[in-house]
Formats: sequence, structure tokens, C-alpha cells
Amino acid sequence: MDSLFKISLAPVTVIYSYIPENIISSFQVPCLFKTIIDCECYGCGITRGIKSLLHLNFDESLKYNSFSFIILILIMTISVFELNKYLKLIIF
Repeated sequence: MDSLFKISLAPVTVIYSYIPENIISSFQVPCLFKTIIDCECYGCGITRGIKSLLHLNFDESLKYNSFSFIILILIMTISVFELNKYLKLIIF
């Protein structure tokens, strides 16, 4: 089950990036760190940054969060490695 979750990270991320903004904005959870301390945490803007990267808006992505590029690469890498491991398990 854990392997299937990791495999589904990349496709779910890509699908999420193409959901219209008016639908997503009604489901956003506020950042507790920002709400309590009134300062942005390192996680603020990563979702919007990844969405911007998948739409090839690199400048906009950096404005949201500079870590979004690293997180997107991490998501894709984990997903590809787990898919590779899963396919080897099925084939052999």
C-alpha cells in the first residue's frame, strides 16, 4: 500500500495542477504558523509554486516558494523509483 501511494504522487500532483483555481480556493487550509505568529513558514506557497512550475511559470513559482522546484523533483523521483521497484516486483 505504501508503494502504491508513492507511485501515485506524481500523477496526482499533475492532475491537481490542472484543476481550476476557483474550485481549489474553496478547499485551501490556512497555515497555522502564519495564523498564530503572522510570519510565513517554509511550507507556505509550495502547492501554488508546484502548480506554477507544472504550468511552466518559473518566475511565479519562485515568488510563491523557492523550495517548490526541489519538492517537485523529490515527488517525481520518489514516484519513478517506486514505480520501477513495483514493476520489477511484478515482472520477476
